[in-house]
Amino acid sequence: MTPKTKRTILFTVLGLIAIGAGVGYCLYNKKPLNPNDVSPDTKTTSTELYQAFAKDSIVAKKSFSRKDEVVEVTGVVTGISQNQDKQSIILLKTNQEGASVNCTMEGPAENIKDGDTVKLKGFCTGMGTGDADLGIAADVYMIRCYGVK
Repeated sequence: MTPKTKRTILFTVLGLIAIGAGVGYCLYNKKPLNPNDVSPDTKTTSTELYQAFAKDSIVAKKSFSRKDEVVEVTGVVTGISQNQDKQSIILLKTNQEGASVNCTMEGPAENIKDGDTVKLKGFCTGMGTGDADLGIAADVYMIRCYGVK
């Protein structure tokens, strides 16, 4: 091998390493998508969202739970609670008795109360399992939710 060929190979390898390091650095420091900063990709009601998952969860997951897809859901509040991280959990009414769209709020929820019709946007993570033996219906879960004005 001639010195010129060795030098070309060395610079090519060093260039590829530098490009790989740059891409890795950018991906490592990439911030997660904030659903409050973007327009929703899909708009639906809590009943429609629940029915889609109850009918065929695989198709619904492809429609509503794609990576970085922001879903806006409109529904009537049936309950409000807090999780162990002090985040508000808003339950939206569905047409299935005992089932809800369970929205974990990242934004403020102090003005929301039972019976209100609200619009929330966030990421849909899918449907839980519930427990048929105990008569517990499965909920559809949304995370990182914010209220829509």
